[in-house]
Amino acid sequence: MALGVYDTDLTLLSNAETTTGWSDLNVGGGGGGALSIEIDFAIQGTSAITRQVSNNQRGAIYNNGVTTLGADDHYWLWTVSATPGITDNRTLGGIVAVIGNNANNYNGYYLAGADTLPQGGIQNYAIHPSAPVGAVNGAGLSGNPSIFGSYISTNNTAKGDNYAIDVIRYGTGFYLTEGDSIYPITFQSASVVNDSNTNRYGILSAVPGGYALKGRFVVGQDPNQVATASYFADDNTAIAFTDTDRSLSDFTQINFDHPSTQAYLNNIIFTGVGSNNPGQINFLNASTTGSIVSCTFNSIGKTDLNANVVVSSSTWNRCFSVFQSGSTIFDSTFVTPPQQFVVVPPAPPSELTAIANSSSLVSDDPSLVTFCTFAGNGSNHGVEITTAGEYNFQSNLFTGFVSGSATGSAVLFNPTGGTGNLILNVLGGVDSPSFNNLSTGTVTINNNIAVTLTGMRDFTEVRVIESGTTVELAGIENVVSASVGADDNDFTFLQPAGTVVDINLVNIRYVIQRISAFEVPNSDTSIPITQQFDRNYSNP
Repeated sequence: MALGVYDTDLTLLSNAETTTGWSDLNVGGGGGGALSIEIDFAIQGTSAITRQVSNNQRGAIYNNGVTTLGADDHYWLWTVSATPGITDNRTLGGIVAVIGNNANNYNGYYLAGADTLPQGGIQNYAIHPSAPVGAVNGAGLSGNPSIFGSYISTNNTAKGDNYAIDVIRYGTGFYLTEGDSIYPITFQSASVVNDSNTNRYGILSAVPGGYALKGRFVVGQDPNQVATASYFADDNTAIAFTDTDRSLSDFTQINFDHPSTQAYLNNIIFTGVGSNNPGQINFLNASTTGSIVSCTFNSIGKTDLNANVVVSSSTWNRCFSVFQSGSTIFDSTFVTPPQQFVVVPPAPPSELTAIANSSSLVSDDPSLVTFCTFAGNGSNHGVEITTAGEYNFQSNLFTGFVSGSATGSAVLFNPTGGTGNLILNVLGGVDSPSFNNLSTGTVTINNNIAVTLTGMRDFTEVRVIESGTTVELAGIENVVSASVGADDNDFTFLQPAGTVVDINLVNIRYVIQRISAFEVPNSDTSIPITQQFDRNYSNP
């Protein structure tokens, strides 16, 4: 690999450097200034399309001819009303994006208004044609669009040009490839490309304290979505997932792809702003190598990990589910939201549908989840275990969860009615987690303590017997290290605290040992073993 390649799938409709292809959009039927090319509002290049809009609804549209948009393609535009004092509120169509078939048939998507305008000048917006429509002109949009533009609505006289629209495109976002450990792909380097005057994509923009992201940020795919080995590493920054409520609800994503791609995130804060498009983080390939260290995720959408990802000392605070997918998760915290919601089209973003029985962590191997804290509020589950079997569950803490079929719980097994039995051996001296079993299988929670016998000679037989009986609770025929002759072997057995056992150690070369009436303590413990050579042993 080499230096990172920073590319996009955005297709240019117009750079607004000339009026060629542009025409007046007269929504209100009144008068107004003609379209012109000016430098005052230019965000990319040297010019933008501008005009005066007084007591009227007017703007500009660009005719690109019939344009085929992909399923995830959004219309990206820069537009502004420079007179917020006379601009209508958003609900009245203060600033509106336009996608349509011609000047008489189009959809208007309400973007902002006097009550919602951000501080500063011209702003970037991304709109999906299926988003809630604020105004329909004629028959509206039908099939593939031909015209793209915007307009503003004002309620008083403007003293000069107060409307502008600059470069317009369609697509999904950044596609980043290559890079290596010396010159990795980073958020900072991508933002430099994004914010260049020759680009102004609006995907990843530098803001005070970090970056604002909307749309796709894909490491390990080229613009044709062909997986390509890449290297990403970044730390000590913050990413805000911009809420674009006229976009698809899964529009903003940070994705890593290709089996040889490496991705390392360290001490980064990710925050989802708003509810329609809270942002996602996905490891798309099961073999991509990655680590998430000391990161914080606030109110974002789902996180999808994989078996080669290691998570440590990180926090998911009021986020959608984290899908373990074989990853190792250590010393991390999961705080459930009051309720998780999604937009179910064609409902507008304000009409959200609750996700039933949602879980902070969807786990396929709970033995790889250790020393984690799950904080609930009785509305959602902490861990949903999707794969039947027996697992050791080491030193995980649960607070704020309750059992019952109608409430949230610490463990939810097969909520869709699947079959299979689950056995959790809870280690580390922590309380037993509550569970909500909606499957046809059984769930067994064993509050066990791990007792480890250390330093044993090769080929030692271990038998753990219920004290005073002949009932074997655990054992092994021969302990042996990976390197025969190391003579430093461990054996761990699991039993509930307070269990009294007899432990027999047999090795033909050493004196038989017996530990009688050992009571399993309240926390994991180790017992060092010293074996004495048997002088009666005769080596045949």
